[in-house]
Amino acid sequence: MIRRMVSVVAVLAAVALFASACSSSGSSSGGNSATSTSDITVKAKGAPTPGGSVKFALEAESDGFNPTTNRWAVSGHMVGSAVFDPLSAYDENGKAQPYLAKSFTPSADFKSWTIELRPNVNFSDGTPVNGAAVAKSLNAMKKDALVGIALVNIASVVASGPLSVTVSMIDPDASLPAELTTQVGYVVSPAQLDAAPPANTRSPIGSGPFIQKEWVPDNHWSGTKNPNYWRSDAKGNKLPYLDSVEFRPITDPQNRVNALLAGDVNMIHTTDFPAMAKLRSEAQSGAVQVVFDQTETEESFIIFNTSKSPMDDVRVREGLKLCTDPAAVLVINDTPADRAADSQFTKDSPWYSDSGFKTNDPAAGKALIAKVIAEKGPISLSLTTTPVPANVNTTALIKQQWEACGVSVTTTTTEQSKFILDLATGNYQADLSRQFSGTDPAVDYVWWTGKNATGPLALNFARLNDPEINAALDKGRASPDVAIRKDAYATVQKRQTALVPYIWLAHSQWALGAAKNIRDFTSMTLPDGAKAQPFQGGIVKLTETWIEK
Repeated sequence: MIRRMVSVVAVLAAVALFASACSSSGSSSGGNSATSTSDITVKAKGAPTPGGSVKFALEAESDGFNPTTNRWAVSGHMVGSAVFDPLSAYDENGKAQPYLAKSFTPSADFKSWTIELRPNVNFSDGTPVNGAAVAKSLNAMKKDALVGIALVNIASVVASGPLSVTVSMIDPDASLPAELTTQVGYVVSPAQLDAAPPANTRSPIGSGPFIQKEWVPDNHWSGTKNPNYWRSDAKGNKLPYLDSVEFRPITDPQNRVNALLAGDVNMIHTTDFPAMAKLRSEAQSGAVQVVFDQTETEESFIIFNTSKSPMDDVRVREGLKLCTDPAAVLVINDTPADRAADSQFTKDSPWYSDSGFKTNDPAAGKALIAKVIAEKGPISLSLTTTPVPANVNTTALIKQQWEACGVSVTTTTTEQSKFILDLATGNYQADLSRQFSGTDPAVDYVWWTGKNATGPLALNFARLNDPEINAALDKGRASPDVAIRKDAYATVQKRQTALVPYIWLAHSQWALGAAKNIRDFTSMTLPDGAKAQPFQGGIVKLTETWIEK
C-alpha cells in the first residue's frame, strides 16, 4: 500500500482504517509552486441540484466488496463507502462521531460499549439495520482469519435490544468509535453475509447511498442511486444527489490526470507529486479543480520482515537504515523536501515525538553490515514493491544505496492484492510500502502490536513483538487522556527507532482532481449536520457531491 507507499496501503480490511482531508468552498488560488497545497475550486452559483453521474478514476482495483473478507486499500474503500455506511466517522476536528450509529456509550472502565442505532434505517434490499444485523456484521468481521485480527480485543458482540448492540472488550479500549471508522466499521447486510460465493463478495448490499449495478474487474464498477437512502440534507432533500457513480481503475497517475483532462472521467485521486503539479497547473488555468488532504496521511517507508533472515538481525536493519538516503528518494519522486519523514507522525501532529531517527550515514552503515558479514557470511535480500513506475524507480535507487554498503539486493514487483497478502503472510523480506494514516493512532494499534505479529496471517506486517511497544500501545488505547496517550506513543516511536522495523521515507500527500462542474466533493457532513472530515488518504464519500448544470 509509497499510501500507499505504494499502495499498500493498508491491508485488508483493516486497512480500512483511514481517511480525511480538507477542501475549499470558494474559489482560491495557490502559488506557482508545484508543492503548494492550496485548494483551487469553483464556487457554486446555486443550491445543489439532483442528477448526473460521477466517473471516478481510482489508483487500483480491489479483490471484492465484502468488508468482512476482502483486502481493501484506498480504492476498495472508495467503492465500499458508496455501498456501505460506517458506524462512525470523523468530524472536522478529527474526533470520531456516530454515523450509522446514533450513540456510543462506554462503561467506566472502557471494557464495554453500548452502540445505539438510528431508527428507520434499512439496507438497500429493504431489511432493517437493527441490533441483530449489526451484531451479525461485526461477528462476521471477527471470524475472518485476517480481518478478525483487527477486532481481536473484542470478546463478544451481542444484540442487546432491537436497536442496540453491546460490545465487550478483553482489555480496556477508549478508542472503539475511532476504530469503527475503518473497514471493520462498515455494516454488511445479513443477505450478503449469508450469500454463497461469489455473490458474497461480488454483490455487495449495504445501507449506503448507492446500489451496485455491475462490476467488471479491472474495467469498472458502477452503482445507481439508492432511492430509499436514509440521509437527507439540511433542507430535507433526499441524498444522494447523483443518479449514479462509476469507478474505473487507472493505475498510472499521469494517465489518471489525462483521463480527467480529456473528460473520460470527472474525478480522480492521486499521491503522485508530478500528477499533482499537473493538476495544480491545469486548475490555475481554469481547466479543473484540485483539493489537497491536510489531515494525517500515510507514510512511505521500507518495512522489514523482522522474523525472516537476514532481517531478523537488528544490526542489518540498522545498517540498511544508515545506508539509505531518503533525500535522494524524494528527489527522484519529485517529493517536496518538507514531506520528509522521521516518524509515522508529521512534526505538527499532536502525537509526534523526536525519537532520534537518523539515516544517510553510509560509512557507519557499511561498517555495521561488514561486522555481520564477518560473523554470518554474505547478505542478500529481496526488495519488493507494486508495479507503479515511481515505486519501481524508488526500489532501484535504494538497491544502489544498499549494494554500495555490501548487500546484494534483488528488486521485484507484485500486483497490489498479492502485495498486501504477502505482507500479511510474511512472504517477503523488505518492501517499499505506504500506511499508517489513522487520525487517531489507536486505529493503527493493529499494525504495531505484538499480539498481531505471529501466525500464518499477521496484521503487524513487520512481525515485531516488543514488550515495551506492546505495553505503550495498550496504555494509549486504554485511556482518553491526551497527555497519557502522547507519552505512550512517544515510547512507541522511540522503540521503533531503536528496533528499525521501518525506514521512514516521506509523508504522503493526497489530492483530488475534479471537473469544473463538480460541487461539494469534499464538503462532507455528519448525519446531525456537523461538518465531517472532508476526505482522508484519497478516500471521499460522494453522498453529498453534485453536478452544477
